[in-house]
Amino acid sequence: MTDIEDRIQQIAQVLGQLDDRQVPRNIRTLSNDAVEKWLLNKDKEMDLRLGMTASILDDIFNDANLPIHYGPMCLQIQTALETILAEFRRS
Repeated sequence: MTDIEDRIQQIAQVLGQLDDRQVPRNIRTLSNDAVEKWLLNKDKEMDLRLGMTASILDDIFNDANLPIHYGPMCLQIQTALETILAEFRRS
């Protein structure tokens, strides 16, 4: 399980890149909430943590105000979350 937690920490660090002044405040807030309330919240079930983070990331990706250079990063993170979720469900 530590491998999954390590990868989750890496994803949280990458999501921290959205905490940039070029990014609209509502997107920064969503990103911070995704990390703090869901992704890193060990009081929640792992599948819920990953699923809710992916869902919020989808909302961020579909926001018309997201700077275009952050779009690919959001897709990469979503793919990583889905991979981790699939691994978790198999174990």
